[in-house]
Amino acid sequence: MSVSRVARSEWHPGVVFALFISFFLLLGLIVGSLGVLWADIVPALGISLGVFGTAQLVSPLVSVVVLLFGASLSAWGGKKRLGLMAIALEGGAVLALAVAGGLAGLVVGLVIAGAANGLMEISVNGGTLDWERATGRHAMNYMHAGYSGGAVLGALGAGLLRGWGWGYQQVLILLAMFAAIVFLATLPTRFPPTLDGREKSHPADTIKILFSGRVMMTLALIAIIGPLAETVANVYSVIYLRGLGAAVVVGGLAFALFNAAMFLGRIGNASLVQRYGARFSLLASAVLLVIANGLLLIPGGVPLAVVAFMVLGVAVAGVVPTVLSAADQAMPNRSGAVAGAMMAACYTSFVIWSPVIGWIAELFSLQAALLTVGVSGLALFALAWTLKGHVR
Repeated sequence: MSVSRVARSEWHPGVVFALFISFFLLLGLIVGSLGVLWADIVPALGISLGVFGTAQLVSPLVSVVVLLFGASLSAWGGKKRLGLMAIALEGGAVLALAVAGGLAGLVVGLVIAGAANGLMEISVNGGTLDWERATGRHAMNYMHAGYSGGAVLGALGAGLLRGWGWGYQQVLILLAMFAAIVFLATLPTRFPPTLDGREKSHPADTIKILFSGRVMMTLALIAIIGPLAETVANVYSVIYLRGLGAAVVVGGLAFALFNAAMFLGRIGNASLVQRYGARFSLLASAVLLVIANGLLLIPGGVPLAVVAFMVLGVAVAGVVPTVLSAADQAMPNRSGAVAGAMMAACYTSFVIWSPVIGWIAELFSLQAALLTVGVSGLALFALAWTLKGHVR
């Protein structure tokens, strides 16, 4: 029987829509808050930027492993159970960071966060696809807009609370309380019906997709290189601005503006791809990355750096969704498998770049490490250029 014919009395599309938005909003709140709080957490734990950058690979690495087993986990537990596990782990992760007293505590928190994020991707993105299939309406753009909005609120809120004298531990405990509210709201909510099979999936099946041809390999490389700038902003932007003399509130505002720029960039990118194609969008992102890097390196103090991070937000906003669109063109009728493979590649990006940037900053300076943004833009341009004739 078609999913659309399942009795609506068994589940409520409006309630589920709001719940899924709250999942994305919570994830954005956590990421946005941590983007501000890292500047306090790092010195409090007594670790260097190089060690911190290396530790940051833990979370996305765990997420990649979880994503590779995504189909098997979904078949085993169902999306609601995985969602409850994800929310519980998100709350546990921020609490672990709140009580961390050194590197070991940081790593424990990042391991928990990586598992939570991977489960979240499987549960809520998959659940949203079920919602769309059951209702015949689109929702994914709204969901990811919820994440961007949450990141803005998280950055602004964390910056304001720190400016009012809150300790970073208190902010993290507040985030755990938000996670508890979402968890409780999830318990009585029935998720949309699904047509997912019960078959198991091996990680090798996902990896094979990335090496199934030159176009897919190129797109996978873009998925790995493109998000470098997002890593820079999420982990190092507030640290960089504080180094320039910015107050904690200004650092939070700048990170919020970066996420707001990503939100607007995603909206604009949808029209850009529709009119000119995925390849043009990727080339435009590459050019903007180089421009943003130039603005970051020009001596202009905090105001120019804030503008640079806003340009960076617009530049990086469309890379991941555009890669997904282009991959779907290259391998049609396998949207679920292609999305899983490309998201695994994207998470691999976070595994690679955070320690690389951290150690460059450790050996030279954080400003020198920011040169990687321009290099990634040049690499993205070269890779996108080779897609001519293969991807519109």
